[in-house]
Amino acid sequence: MSASDDHKRLQLALEAAGLDLWENDLVAGKVTHPATRTFRELGYQPEEVGDSLAFWLDILHPDDLPSVGEALAAYRDGRADNYRSEFRLRAKDGEWLWYANYGRVMTGTADAGMHRFIGVTFNIDDRKRREEELARINQLLSAQNQQLDQMNTHLEKLSTTDPLTKLCNRRAVNERLHRLVSVDRHPSALLFVDLDNFKKTNDLYGHDVGDILLCQVAQRLQSCIDSADLIARFGGDEFVLLVRDPQTAGTPFRAHVEALATRILTILAQPYVVGDLMLHSYGSIGVACFPDDGWTVDELTKRADIALYRAKHKGRNRYCFFQPSMETELQYQDNIETELRAALKTRQLELLYQIQVDRNLRPVGAEALLRWHHPVRGLLSPMQFLPDAVASGLIHDIEELVLDTACAALGKWQHDPVLRNMTLAVNITARSFEHPAFTETVIGMLDKYRLPPGLLCLELTEHLKAQSFPDAARVINQLRERGVRFALDDFGTGYSSLESLKYLAFDQIKLDAAFVADITDNPVSQAIVAGVIAIASAMNIEILAECVERHEQLEHLMRRGIERHQGYLFGKPLPRMVVEAAIRSALGEKVAQ
Repeated sequence: MSASDDHKRLQLALEAAGLDLWENDLVAGKVTHPATRTFRELGYQPEEVGDSLAFWLDILHPDDLPSVGEALAAYRDGRADNYRSEFRLRAKDGEWLWYANYGRVMTGTADAGMHRFIGVTFNIDDRKRREEELARINQLLSAQNQQLDQMNTHLEKLSTTDPLTKLCNRRAVNERLHRLVSVDRHPSALLFVDLDNFKKTNDLYGHDVGDILLCQVAQRLQSCIDSADLIARFGGDEFVLLVRDPQTAGTPFRAHVEALATRILTILAQPYVVGDLMLHSYGSIGVACFPDDGWTVDELTKRADIALYRAKHKGRNRYCFFQPSMETELQYQDNIETELRAALKTRQLELLYQIQVDRNLRPVGAEALLRWHHPVRGLLSPMQFLPDAVASGLIHDIEELVLDTACAALGKWQHDPVLRNMTLAVNITARSFEHPAFTETVIGMLDKYRLPPGLLCLELTEHLKAQSFPDAARVINQLRERGVRFALDDFGTGYSSLESLKYLAFDQIKLDAAFVADITDNPVSQAIVAGVIAIASAMNIEILAECVERHEQLEHLMRRGIERHQGYLFGKPLPRMVVEAAIRSALGEKVAQ
């Protein structure tokens, strides 16, 4: 087989493989054997190509010239075993196509001349375009992933951020608390901060003003804590602070938290400017410490909440640290609430009646007094359970039952000629008195039992707050138009008694037992009673002395002109039928005389 045949076989094999053979003399700058197929693909004729390397360099993309030169230098310097490069060539129609060159020196060595530089060229345009497309797709995917990462980061931030105040939210607090109790275990304090009477501000000025107030509160709270501490809004007007023990030498952590709580209360009490409004708001704070008050998130949050409840119960605008006794008391309150609900359903609540008499000691009416027949604790007076009823919100249901029972008794008395003119006093707490349905409830019972005017007397057993006077006056006036009388109970024992008389129309003052008890031998009590009588006389208000137990007390009170009396001297609180019999007997005896 001749050398010519071998060359043809090689040429066919190269063409089948898509390879175009070339040979150059780089020393002379000549093309010894052009890459004919490549130039034909590019649209050039052999005469255009010539035998000079200048044509090849002319159609080489200028951006690829440095990489081609570097590849050739690397081979010539011995840094590469052969010459390899990828580049773009300009076709006759102006399009750029990608090619690759592989080559080696056949005569001499790479560093000695490169007279016979032989290699192959092959078209890699499809591959390059696929790579470019893949790169473009990867770039797009990378941009999309970056956007997704940013979106996820934003969503994660949103999921742990309160949208109004930009503080952390409940989820962020819970995450930090879980890390505290399970990983960090660093002594810390959890502070629950609640704004006092924020709902009133919201209702009075609207939610927009309320939102601005909350944002100002958030800013003030942020100014109170260190960067390592956490502040969050739980929702509504509730904020939470998680404070780490700074472990300052000589300063106990509790003292540090007390100072922080005091600073928070002080700064929250400063006036708030919202537009043209000057608002005032105060806070209450409950504190639970880790690990002293709990080792779990539930224990800490529950006990901080209990401490907050105690702070509010003690008068607001104060802080309280959790104490185990608080949990016991709260459990008691929960139990008493359950028992009170059962008492309402099973009729364990009973009214007893205590006779009231005039200056002739004739029965003129009675006071209905609530008692609870507790299945375990026995007979309980209102003082033993009404505060719990008020705290649990059951007071309105209880007093509605009391009022209905009392009105039912008055209704029955209307069918008895001896009892039909008897008055009946019923105690009403301020909480029930301020209930929006109170007036409607009382009027409904007057109609239900067809009660004539002047017989039902409502005794206000607690002093109303000054801001409640306008609403209270409206309720009293509406019910007085229906013949309901009103008495101010325990007069003289509260700082607002005189203020109540100034703004509210009472028909009767009940002189408190504290002044009746020592009226015979205590000049101070005598002077106070004289003052009360003077006030009542000037305002044309009747006085009733309660808790009269001795004849000398009665004689002293009657000498001073007090004509209505109530107390053990005339009868203990007794069941209705017993009292009815006693009234009939007393009035019968008087008639017989």
